[in-house]
Amino acid sequence: MSRKFLSIWGIIIPDIIILYTGLWLALRIRYGVLESASIDQHFWVFTPLFCLWLLIFFIHGLFEAGVFRRYATLIANLFSAMVFNLLVSIMYFYVVPNLNLTPRRFLLIDISITFVLLLAWHLVVKYFLKNRLIQGIYLFSLNNELGELETEINYHSFLGYKVLGHLHEQDLSTVNLEKNSLIILPDNLQVNGKVSQELYNLRNYGLVFYNHKDFYENLVRKVYLSQLNEMWFLENISYQEKRLYGFLKRFVDILAGVTVVIIFLVSYPLVALAIKLGSKGPAIFTQKRVGKYGKEFLIYKYRSMITATDTTWTSVNDKRITPVGRILRKLRIDELPQSINLLKGDLSLVGPRPEQVGIVENLRKQIPFFDERHLVKPGITGWAQLNIYASTVEESTIKLQYDLYYIKHRSLLFDLEIILKTIYYIFTWRGR
Repeated sequence: MSRKFLSIWGIIIPDIIILYTGLWLALRIRYGVLESASIDQHFWVFTPLFCLWLLIFFIHGLFEAGVFRRYATLIANLFSAMVFNLLVSIMYFYVVPNLNLTPRRFLLIDISITFVLLLAWHLVVKYFLKNRLIQGIYLFSLNNELGELETEINYHSFLGYKVLGHLHEQDLSTVNLEKNSLIILPDNLQVNGKVSQELYNLRNYGLVFYNHKDFYENLVRKVYLSQLNEMWFLENISYQEKRLYGFLKRFVDILAGVTVVIIFLVSYPLVALAIKLGSKGPAIFTQKRVGKYGKEFLIYKYRSMITATDTTWTSVNDKRITPVGRILRKLRIDELPQSINLLKGDLSLVGPRPEQVGIVENLRKQIPFFDERHLVKPGITGWAQLNIYASTVEESTIKLQYDLYYIKHRSLLFDLEIILKTIYYIFTWRGR
């Protein structure tokens, strides 16, 4: 069963049906016999709210097949999502004017019933489709070219992929392959005509072929860095941003910048006081960072550390981080002053993290193609920031894989996914 089929017909549409079923059951339990006018009123009031609920399900990963791998993950994510939905609902009913509804106890009944129904359906999906959620993979290689990919597949087994075996030239005519499996081929594969024909004929058995670099990207959503070369960038990276995407992205940046700068100005007295009481030094510090096309700019942040230099890594548990600064970092409050950079155009809301000048100079010498991450405007949040916190050269190499994946696939939809997941990470204290 394809993941697209599972997401649409097995999760999203049933979830929508369950939301309205839970609403109807909650109305019957709370009010007994209902008039059609009352049902209609609740339907129209709750429909925008349900759209927000579905958005929260999305950022909790409940529309992804991977969440069905473990019962604990499924239950925890669904419970967390419903808690968020309750908080959003309370804000919705008390902030939006002229709704003529104050559900209170009814809202708790609806949330509880909906949670039970959703949990029951998701457990049913997991139980009956658990074997069909596993996608079998055969690796075709002549000299173990796919060893790195096999390691990644085994490491990400929770995504539902399983290596069924290794194929070689002499295996094709003798091995029985599972139907509807995947066969991964290495780059620049050169085999004789007989082997090519045998591979071609396997399509009749429902087997699907992937280039190993493309499959690697789809699996881990980062580029295959070990085999990058100049031609890869010419073939895969657009050096001219699409005008509509660039215009809309800048519009969103300005809108976000205006909103966040207001929050920054309102929060400044209290945050600045807390920073100064916690340690000596200014409330806000500026630092040179490297932006688009390598252009340097001054970034503004609330000070979260005792000292800061242009050549020193900041680790997750850095001793220079103050107690107040640790809280600011967890909640991403330290980045509020960057709204100034958003409005100036130094930063975008989404993009690769802007690194310190001294660190960039060092990494340029040690990591091939490191400067390619500067093809786009840096961002307050980004795909790499969500996946890894880099404080070494090795971690920065992995981070570059995520940055290049973002640059290759950048779009408004991808930006929205990153923004939503960033919000989720903040509220679940996964920020760093």
